[in-house]
Amino acid sequence: MEDLTQPHWWTLNHVAGEPGKWTRAMLIERLAKYEDLGIDFNSVFDDLVARGWLTEDAGLMTLTEAGEDGRLRAKERNLRVHQQMHEGIDTADFVTTVNVLRRMVANLGGDGNLPD
Repeated sequence: MEDLTQPHWWTLNHVAGEPGKWTRAMLIERLAKYEDLGIDFNSVFDDLVARGWLTEDAGLMTLTEAGEDGRLRAKERNLRVHQQMHEGIDTADFVTTVNVLRRMVANLGGDGNLPD
């Protein structure tokens, strides 16, 4: 088990998608709107650095080879869970359900957009 939280996953994917672009402040600004539990993102970043999965050079984050390997393992597990969750559900029904849930979040004042 990788012991990853959703904020870990978000961080890994953002940094992998645009290596050397993200500073802590930029990534916190980007991700904070998707959580409402008071996540300490600096602790998440520190954890990834301590694992050897993330480095920071002049404040810019880059995944290490171990970080990319961990991200890919987590991605594979996520795909298996998504396949299991979607079993027997028509794609159009799933999309409708997600859109309805996003609308409900927006109706309650939240951000119904999904993170990249």
